[in-house]
Amino acid sequence: MSLGQETPEQRTFMKTIYENGIIVTMDPNQPQAQSLVTEGDKILAIGSQRDMFDLAGPGCKVVDLQQGVLFPGFNETHNHLSWYAIFKTQAFLGNCRTIADIVKAIANHYENTDSEVLRAYGYDDTGLLDGREITRQDLDQACSDKPVVVMHVSAHVGFLNTKALEFYNITSNRKPPAGGTIHFDEQGLPTGRLDEHAWFEIAAKSPVPGSSDYKILLKAAIKDYNSQGFTGVHDAGLGLEDGAETVISSYKELEAENELNLKVFISAISHIFDKLHVRPLKSFTSMLTIGGVKLFLDGSIQVETAALKEPYLRRPDWRGEFIMDGDEFSELVEKYHCAGHHISIHGNGDAAIEKIITAVEQAQRKCSLPSRHMLIHCQTVSKKQLLRMRGCGMVPSFFAMHIHHWGDRHANLFLGEERAHRINPVGEAEAMGLPFTLHVDTPVRPVQALHSIHTAVNRVTSAGKQFGGHLCCTPYSAVCAYTSMAAYCSRSEQVRGTLSPGKYADMVLLSKDITSCPKDTIKDTSVWMTISNGRLVYES
Repeated sequence: MSLGQETPEQRTFMKTIYENGIIVTMDPNQPQAQSLVTEGDKILAIGSQRDMFDLAGPGCKVVDLQQGVLFPGFNETHNHLSWYAIFKTQAFLGNCRTIADIVKAIANHYENTDSEVLRAYGYDDTGLLDGREITRQDLDQACSDKPVVVMHVSAHVGFLNTKALEFYNITSNRKPPAGGTIHFDEQGLPTGRLDEHAWFEIAAKSPVPGSSDYKILLKAAIKDYNSQGFTGVHDAGLGLEDGAETVISSYKELEAENELNLKVFISAISHIFDKLHVRPLKSFTSMLTIGGVKLFLDGSIQVETAALKEPYLRRPDWRGEFIMDGDEFSELVEKYHCAGHHISIHGNGDAAIEKIITAVEQAQRKCSLPSRHMLIHCQTVSKKQLLRMRGCGMVPSFFAMHIHHWGDRHANLFLGEERAHRINPVGEAEAMGLPFTLHVDTPVRPVQALHSIHTAVNRVTSAGKQFGGHLCCTPYSAVCAYTSMAAYCSRSEQVRGTLSPGKYADMVLLSKDITSCPKDTIKDTSVWMTISNGRLVYES
């Protein structure tokens, strides 16, 4: 099955034929084929085995698909790849079930290191048996003489120990920034919890390793994506971490060394984006582009900072919050839209989604330009809001894995049964012809596409309950969300997203056809091979 190692000259001129499998193109003009021929980094043709052998010629390279199914490579439309690379050095708390587990995991991870600040990620209070969230005193048990900084799994909240509070000068008199919250106990002392912009200020001070070390981490992170069938990502929120220059230069160096192995579409937070003097995106034809700006309007349902129209289930006086002034937000949307830039906007709660759609509609009335602006997460969107999104050309990127991972907790803790059962209404979007994509927001959830597709199609929680069965989408649309529709978002549908002649040879070989296999088995599919620009970048 292996493509083996080739010289750059061979990759440029040698034809390769893929045969003995099924080719699912995701191109409605030719949905399936027996064989596919590539030349260099492009797809030359698809068709019957005989025709493709005649085209490839006697000196071609042959790749035996071993009865597997070849799809376009997956494209994750919202994640934080460059941030995830840094987290690979940190303590992972996603498997912890008690606060004692958290303390032990942090202490063990840093036992033989000289790190000045001990950092951890993946903490989820609603998954713990203790029934409460961590405090600075808990984190002091992990280490009392060094700062300890823990990021909540939502990425919208952080927790600091006593030394970290001192290190970052967070005291009883410290006022939070606009759109942020510092939590205090009954004695008026910081508990260690910071929300939204109060946390983002600390997260942004997390240093990026030196260029050479960071590039090694970035390569390892990219390898994780390749192993799950990804040939493209939208790396969103450049500038959430420190060292945006190091991130960009590392990407560029990997591209120059022919080791990037993913097409990367970067969205930068506004103050970083403005400094980069980016030209409006016309098309995306390279391995790396800074394609747009990232804006935030609310937070996360899991920490009750998403802005809802109706109160949270266990807090009847609380609807969440906007983390930016409405007029300021609308002005930013108008600014970037009228300049022709792509905008990715974070919105979880239906109140935030309402303001986001309204701002885009207003911007389009001011400047009638095609947008394809993405509404990221789009958890609690209503049918009427989806119709308005269709009307103004917006694309929702649904975090469907919320249903599997947090669905039961949404029903029991945050939203109640009725609202929880209609989160991520992918079936409604499909029925009305609204293009949509899917994502898992790594490092919020581990790198994956197949389980995400499975969840959009089946809408089953980790407890085995189906949420909103009438809102399931078809397997074909769920795969489109990671292929053709993902390319549409970055205006790159002319060069990728389907297996079509002339497009990049970005492909993933799966163990079965996930568009036609039994729906409840999609998540059990294996990735056998990932090919980026005609090069083998992963093989199982």
